[in-house]
Amino acid sequence: MRTVARVDGLSVTAPDGTRILDAVDLELAPGRVTGLVGPSGSGKTTLALGLLGHLGRGLRRTAGTVQVAGHDPFRPAGRRRLRGRAVGYVPQDPASALDPRRRVAALLRTAARIAWPQDDRTGRAERVEVAARDAALDPRLLHRYPAQLSGGQAQRAVLAWTLVTRPTLVLLDEPTSGLDPGTALRISRQFTGLPWRPAVLLISHDLALVDRIADETLMMDRGRISPAPPRTAAPPAPATQCPVPSEDRKTAVTVDGVTVRYGSTRILDGARADIGVGELLGIRGVSGSGKTSLARALCGLAPPDAGRLLVHGSPISWDAATRVRAGQPYLAYVGQDARSALNPHETVRHALTRALAVAARRGRAPAWTLDEIADRFALPAELFGRTPDRLSGGQRHRVALARAVAAAPAMLVCDESTASLDHDTQAHVLDTLDALRHRDGTPIVLVTHSDRVAARVDRVLNLSEGQLR
Repeated sequence: MRTVARVDGLSVTAPDGTRILDAVDLELAPGRVTGLVGPSGSGKTTLALGLLGHLGRGLRRTAGTVQVAGHDPFRPAGRRRLRGRAVGYVPQDPASALDPRRRVAALLRTAARIAWPQDDRTGRAERVEVAARDAALDPRLLHRYPAQLSGGQAQRAVLAWTLVTRPTLVLLDEPTSGLDPGTALRISRQFTGLPWRPAVLLISHDLALVDRIADETLMMDRGRISPAPPRTAAPPAPATQCPVPSEDRKTAVTVDGVTVRYGSTRILDGARADIGVGELLGIRGVSGSGKTSLARALCGLAPPDAGRLLVHGSPISWDAATRVRAGQPYLAYVGQDARSALNPHETVRHALTRALAVAARRGRAPAWTLDEIADRFALPAELFGRTPDRLSGGQRHRVALARAVAAAPAMLVCDESTASLDHDTQAHVLDTLDALRHRDGTPIVLVTHSDRVAARVDRVLNLSEGQLR
């Protein structure tokens, strides 16, 4: 069987001597989807980046070779031949892969020009149109800048970027984590029947998705690869109950008449909700329905066109900076793109310590100490000295969550913040959030596509046609 990519005995070591990859062997063949599963921090993303000839800061290749389409990606000449042509990579944090200064259509046209220099303008436009359709990307989104996209829309934009180049190797790192189940299934099926038959490496914590589309599934744990053991069907998540909040639960936050427009389109149209003290509220809706717009508006990051926001009955500004100057309550946002949210020069310890200091200056008492927060978010001491580029995607998400909790917010808004975590870690994080809201009454909003996450909340509001119902 012909091989598109081959990894022989690849070992990668961190500055402290930890082996991130330990003598990994892997072959990827054309027309086949290889699933790669395993716990957060086990080395999955490092392996994908190794196929690009790229390693995180401080990591060293200590043994082994990599060949992709006959080229060594660790050599400059090999990288030049592969990138933008032979290899397509969809990262965990898609927004960080998009140039914020350019519209989506311009980004796709540039990718098409690099991959297909012989095409004229009409030919490139046709390739962009087909790629957008295959990635389920609404044509109207082609005219937006990345900052105007939801997390799921950014994910689809990067997928289209990959598809337009028709690479021989496709690397998908949690490609459906920000998508609703219907869109995720539709897109995942695209990769099982691509006409040019690329080799596909699918990294995912969605085991059901991997079971559906992968020709073989490998398990990675502590830097080693082995065949995944047979998986018994997981019991379905319990049906989500959506009770009306009890009458004796006091209202902590009132969202009243929130309207958000993009041009002539109303993303939110007078949305309203009451969120109770200590309530764990789920918000669901299809990709692009306005969930991220609402979440960012609540936290003062993207003021809406109209509406009021009250915390314990008192109105507060829609602008985060104004809230700080006026001493108003802090509402924390933890989004889908943890890489962009974290200071690239700040260690884990400094990020958490600074958040605790911010809470103290505001006169707020965090629920736990630094070590307790780190333990509850599964951040072992050996990570304390690392900067974000030396963390896995799941570890970055846990740091972002831990930092938000350390700042002792009046409300915590989590926008698909657990989507890229393995099931055990996700359950551990949800247990921590549950303990937080019971301990000090912090209301928590979970924006999610996951049935498993939605089953943990007190009630679910669905965002549809700009309204919360």
